[in-house]
Amino acid sequence: MKNTVLFDPGIGNLVVNFNEFVNNVYSQLMSFKGIPQKRLRFRQYTAKIENYMKNNIAFYLGCLLWAYYINTENKKAPKEITGNFFYNLTDEEKENYDYLIQVNFMENYFDSFERDYLYYTGKKFEIPELWKNILKTYSEFLELNKGFVNTKTTADIKLPEILEKAEFKFDINKMIEKAIKEENLEILLNIEKLPF
Repeated sequence: MKNTVLFDPGIGNLVVNFNEFVNNVYSQLMSFKGIPQKRLRFRQYTAKIENYMKNNIAFYLGCLLWAYYINTENKKAPKEITGNFFYNLTDEEKENYDYLIQVNFMENYFDSFERDYLYYTGKKFEIPELWKNILKTYSEFLELNKGFVNTKTTADIKLPEILEKAEFKFDINKMIEKAIKEENLEILLNIEKLPF
């Protein structure tokens, strides 16, 4: 039996840089002077923006599920975590490390997207409550663990209260393996009875 577990089982390879993508889209929008041109360009990007948001929320969910899995599976005999890049940051890097930057950006963008969607398309779009709740829980998870700079073993992982109380009726490891194999994190969002 191995005495180590991976920090990331492979889901990190499937996430997109949402912040960079959104900033590029809005830079393009601002380069147009006319509202009709901006509306047309925004409409061209709405599906992609939605998909990228969904992808990143599914990634955050995958991180929460994986942390729950490796923490609870190794309660009696904690294992060393390998591949935690954040643990190896220098003191200076740790001091400048803003581990909430990605989630804060997305949280702020949720409101912007709903507003811009209405403005540019004339239709209403509501961010699913599940997405908001996952993002809120993930943000709490990052804060509890201080961005994982001190996370060396499975015993070091602190879970948000909602996960501490959760009982999952499916095999988390197999579900994550399936998402990685199919290169589709979004299947995690289709799991029934998530606690979020």
